[in-house]
Amino acid sequence: MKNRRKLADTQWDAVQAEIRQLIIETAKAKQLITYSELTGMLQTAYVHYHSHVLTRMLIDIGSEERAAGRPLLPALVIAKQSGRPGPGYFKLAPGETEVGDPIQEWEQEVQRVYHYWSQS
Repeated sequence: MKNRRKLADTQWDAVQAEIRQLIIETAKAKQLITYSELTGMLQTAYVHYHSHVLTRMLIDIGSEERAAGRPLLPALVIAKQSGRPGPGYFKLAPGETEVGDPIQEWEQEVQRVYHYWSQS
């Protein structure tokens, strides 16, 4: 897959699993995490917080969570400047934003993530 540019497939999978686990820990603590905080915590490989690799991984994680019937973990990953997720998150949830306010729907998703992972 060309999205994986500088990471080998096995490294890609390991980094993505680590990112997912870090977001789960963030969810259990009922907190948000910035892109730079998230990538700064990675032990598996270096991923820049503005990279397309990170965006792709977060989209993949969100898609997997949705397919498993769980709330979107990437809702907890935000930009330091805005305090909200980047545009990739809002593309991840098409259809959910057609009738309502995308920011309000994101805030509700954050609460769903907190609730789900506080029960786990």
